[in-house]
Amino acid sequence: MSQKIEIINNWTLPRIFQELENGNMRIPRFQRAYVWERTKIVSLLNSIYKQYPIGSFFLWDTDMRMDGFCRDITELGFPKKPEASKFSFILDGQQRITSLYVALRGKMLNDVDYSKICFNLDKKIFKVPKLKSEQNNIPVWKIYDDKEYGNLLREYYSSDKTEFGKLIQDCHELLNTYPVSIIKSMNMELDEVVTIFERINQGGKRLSLFDLVHASVWSEDFDMRNKIAEFNNDPVIKIFGTLDSEIFTQSLALNVSGDCTNRHQLNLTNTDCKNNWHKTTECIRLAIDLVKNLGVQQLSIIPYNSLLAVIQHYFFLSGEKYVKAEVKNLISGWFWTVTFSQRYSSSTLTRMNEDALWIKDLANGILSPRLFSVKLTVDELVRVRMNLRSVIKNGILCLMALNEPLDFDNGAIVTLDKTNASRSNSKENHHFFPYALRQQFGISQDDVNSVLNFAFITKRLNQQISAKYPSVYLHQYEEENAEIRACLSTHFIDEKAFAAAKRDDFREFVTLRGSLILEKIQKVCLVGEEQNVVSMPETDDEPEELYPFEDEQ
Repeated sequence: MSQKIEIINNWTLPRIFQELENGNMRIPRFQRAYVWERTKIVSLLNSIYKQYPIGSFFLWDTDMRMDGFCRDITELGFPKKPEASKFSFILDGQQRITSLYVALRGKMLNDVDYSKICFNLDKKIFKVPKLKSEQNNIPVWKIYDDKEYGNLLREYYSSDKTEFGKLIQDCHELLNTYPVSIIKSMNMELDEVVTIFERINQGGKRLSLFDLVHASVWSEDFDMRNKIAEFNNDPVIKIFGTLDSEIFTQSLALNVSGDCTNRHQLNLTNTDCKNNWHKTTECIRLAIDLVKNLGVQQLSIIPYNSLLAVIQHYFFLSGEKYVKAEVKNLISGWFWTVTFSQRYSSSTLTRMNEDALWIKDLANGILSPRLFSVKLTVDELVRVRMNLRSVIKNGILCLMALNEPLDFDNGAIVTLDKTNASRSNSKENHHFFPYALRQQFGISQDDVNSVLNFAFITKRLNQQISAKYPSVYLHQYEEENAEIRACLSTHFIDEKAFAAAKRDDFREFVTLRGSLILEKIQKVCLVGEEQNVVSMPETDDEPEELYPFEDEQ
């Protein structure tokens, strides 16, 4: 077995700075930007002065194949290219290394002047002077710099402050000889390195798969992060919602290789992305149009974002701008059964790949249903909460939107761009049995936040109703609107549920409404075509998102 780790204990700060300045030690794009304040740097320098350990630095030896991963810090004067064909990435210690560099070189970075960090000769500590009048504060960069250091020695040893000269001499020697521990990883692939990075940075910002893909495909003429921002800034997309980066990387991987697992997303090249970007994003737009016809009027209520990546694959392969009725019905049945079976709640990417093969058949004219077993009860629907993330909740909201709900008083169609389905207690959302009266109804906070107690109505109507009993406001609208029963039916409220609401009977109301919604679920999921149902294996897998760098094989 080849050695993968080398521990080096004889490096010094000058050696590290030399490696930075010649480009042989570089920062990867997925590292966070420099964020340390001067006070934190002062603490680090004081630890060095007291000869305390400051932790090791973890480097990854690689070569020019990974040049696209590099994040340039041109303001510090680092070259874009290393002197040799190989170089090292700083995987752990970037903040400390950058801090020491800007302090000891007296640099400006992010509009902060680090040359003001000083060594106080009286107190023998590093500090940032608060007053210009403070005495015996020597900029640390002058102590470190050989030329300035020589001038300081001559100044103090030629005066009566030789003790200060000795302090400066000791400090200079310490900064130049302080031993630094280096851990180098060798003969490691990217996925191994990322795993290590994740484990040593558990307390920091989690590294995302997109960070890596973005870094690997970046070029001066193609920045995926900027491309995604441009897409999301489109006025039509803004109304729908901001798409996550994963939709784009999954879509590109499916379109390029037919496989969207993490490894294939990481294998995307700059050429792959540039050549397929326009077509892929146009297909994502077509996928959005299709799911809007399935009730997904806002991205916030889509059951799974990944559904867009799979659906766009059909348009990419078929080259069509629309789907025929038969194909749309097949995709619809698949969409609803994926949702209400919660198919993508685990092993997501593997299951997306399986469904993408079926999508490929559809694009090639092989038309067959792909359905998954849905087993839900009314009691389960009653327990679905509006204030919690839930695939089933979003599926029900899509069905409600698909049913084209009408306002109770005037029968006007309620569109979701006038509501906010992502927040259960927003003013645009209506608790049929008001939240403020839950104690009078004898129901808990969980009960009142049931999705079955929710209705899409306009903000205007919601403000009119406010905290009135259903028996009060329904009686009012019954007198004002002869078509109120027809309006309520668009909210999955039939005569029996209407009667229960007028009695202020919460339990009876949500049960009856749940029965109607369950019937709708069974209808859109084409329950009864059991011969076409695909069994999903039982799995104890954690959700894919928890392990973003492990392929499911």
